[in-house]
Amino acid sequence: MANTFSQLFTPVVLTTSSAVFLDLTSSSLPASTILRNGRVRLTNTTGGSISVTLYAAASATASAAANACLSAYSIAANSFVDVDIPVLKAGDTLRGLASANTSITVHHVDGFLVA
Repeated sequence: MANTFSQLFTPVVLTTSSAVFLDLTSSSLPASTILRNGRVRLTNTTGGSISVTLYAAASATASAAANACLSAYSIAANSFVDVDIPVLKAGDTLRGLASANTSITVHHVDGFLVA
């Protein structure tokens, strides 16, 4: 059986409100599905430092300190940081917010789904 690879999500620009950019709640995913070796790139496209927070949690769970996988991390002007994502299971989401609107772009860099 051949492996098939695809982008987990298209690039997303974060706002100042927590929003989902990776959603593993699809009914077509087997319940045993997990995201392994997930990695995203957060790029600051502005001339000033911007802080970013990411949350990894079940879709019905509020974005909170208990599920933050990156908390108020400051990214220098015109720079980027690669972030390893915790293992996510079917029904989980990856969400993020930035300290300024339209300043941080999130790209899928690595990771794969295993059922």
